[in-house]
Amino acid sequence: MKGLIISSGRINDYSILKSLIAENDYILCADGGLDHIMKLGKIPHLLLGDFDSISREGVAYIRENNVRVERFPSIKDNTDTELAIIYLIERGFTDITLTGGTGSRLDHTMANLFLLRRFNRDGVRLTIVDDNNMVNLVVDKFRVKKSEKQFVSIIPINDEGIIVSLKGFKYPLEDEYIEFGSTLGVSNEVVDSYGFIELKKGEALVFQSFD
Repeated sequence: MKGLIISSGRINDYSILKSLIAENDYILCADGGLDHIMKLGKIPHLLLGDFDSISREGVAYIRENNVRVERFPSIKDNTDTELAIIYLIERGFTDITLTGGTGSRLDHTMANLFLLRRFNRDGVRLTIVDDNNMVNLVVDKFRVKKSEKQFVSIIPINDEGIIVSLKGFKYPLEDEYIEFGSTLGVSNEVVDSYGFIELKKGEALVFQSFD
């Protein structure tokens, strides 16, 4: 089953959000994420969070549309986004997309990127999508389809760095070591129909960025 989490971060292109809603089986809004789905006139299957960032319009929307809610205390050990991910995983979802998880709050953005590492290790395919980026954690193999104005970056996320091979890219690599903190893997491009990434060691975030 495929689940979509809509958080309260930045979403400007609502055509992307509309497509994501259509592609997923279950729509869960994390707190202020409700304000995003309201703009499309859609109703989520569940609204979850401490409700500290829901607008007055959002409160009225909940009442008018009988939106199902699950409320948490404001003092808690998890963000609303993490609680939303845990909720879906506990109900058998193994393919989860998070949107509204990036924005001006770099602390929230960084924390959400690291959630990719945490939950993908548990066998869950968690993807972060925003107006310009798609981010996945890769531990073995990954395929990227060629697309106009797309840049692909491979960023090591573990202290030991990665050993990676790239085929079908403008800058191919063969068992290349990229240390943690290096920018060697930034801004590559797919030149064949698909670009193939194979990690021989380590873990990496793969960014598909559209400029």
